Amino acid sequence: VDIKEGMAEGEQNWDYAVSLPSRGGLVDKYTVKGSQFQTPLMEFSGACSGCGETPYFKLLTQLFGERMVIANATGCSTIWGGSFPSNPYTVSKETGRGPAWA
Repeated sequence: VDIKEGMAEGEQNWDYAVSLPSRGGLVDKYTVKGSQFQTPLMEFSGACSGCGETPYFKLLTQLFGERMVIANATGCSTIWGGSFPSNPYTVSKETGRGPAWA
């Protein structure tokens, strides 16, 4: 497969994925099952593969979203969570706000 064809297919898949509507409002977000339907505000972390911290941070952004303030001591999550110029956190489509990093 030619690289340009592969990239074009990937772009189509990405465009489709980001165009899907949010279904988080249809379920109770305060249940274990319902929390997983909430849009996570953590997308692409630079953590090591198999990192156990990232699923917890993803869940925290699903539960607390834009109301979340992240402040922690130096460690792995500081490296993958606050490395310039990339940032794994994103903003809500509805409000344009996301977690605060301190």
